[in-house]
Amino acid sequence: MRRPSLLVSALLVAAPVFAQQATPLPADLHIIAVADDGKPRPWAIFFPRAMGIGRLAPGNQYADLAAFLNQRGIDVLVVDDDAALKRLGPSGSAGEKRAAVAVDALAKLRAAGRFDMRCPGLVVGWSRGGEGALTLASSASGTDSGIRAAIVYYPSVGGQPSPWPQRMPVLALQGDADGIAPAKKLDALAADRVQNPEYPFTIKLYPGAKHRFDVAHPTDDPASARPEKDFDAKAHADALAAIDAFLNERAIAGASCALD
Repeated sequence: MRRPSLLVSALLVAAPVFAQQATPLPADLHIIAVADDGKPRPWAIFFPRAMGIGRLAPGNQYADLAAFLNQRGIDVLVVDDDAALKRLGPSGSAGEKRAAVAVDALAKLRAAGRFDMRCPGLVVGWSRGGEGALTLASSASGTDSGIRAAIVYYPSVGGQPSPWPQRMPVLALQGDADGIAPAKKLDALAADRVQNPEYPFTIKLYPGAKHRFDVAHPTDDPASARPEKDFDAKAHADALAAIDAFLNERAIAGASCALD
């Protein structure tokens, strides 16, 4: 019969393996999951425009797109990038800083058993956040992290290299009346990229649509009855249809990660 002291010692050594809790995620990382069941799924990272994420509730542009992706079996991480950048203090261009935030976030999520590397990843960026998405789409930090495609809404492209070294498929959603992130700058980036037929760069240009054409309500007041002045219902619906087709083409949906 084992001595009680030896048995207690053995239990103390073994206990942390079973009782250790995952480290809580930083407050600037917000997960909107299909279900809280721990199953591996495709995943997406969102980088917002300069106004920030606001209140993540129905009517908020990020919460609504997250719900749209959830319906397709994709878990979503929405990054409060101003807070994350302050927390981490990365160096480099706007895009490089956000890429560093993504890499750090994925490391933390994977330590918690989320966003499985074997499942395809997606990065989505709006305006300034598009800089981060484009950097991840053109660098090893993106592909090595499991990101397989990028979607950008009216992206800022000022900090991207020329020629742009594309490393994954990109879908760009752009209004031709955008005076903040003009379509001509996006066109120039796409035209002067390192061409690879395996990686299309698709631009959906919406006539008359302005910057923030997908923003139906203020991000911090998603239940507001007052529509945002630049919201374009047709362009927004067309953009969602384009995203759906893009995801189907790239096979990024719940069925594409049936690891269990």
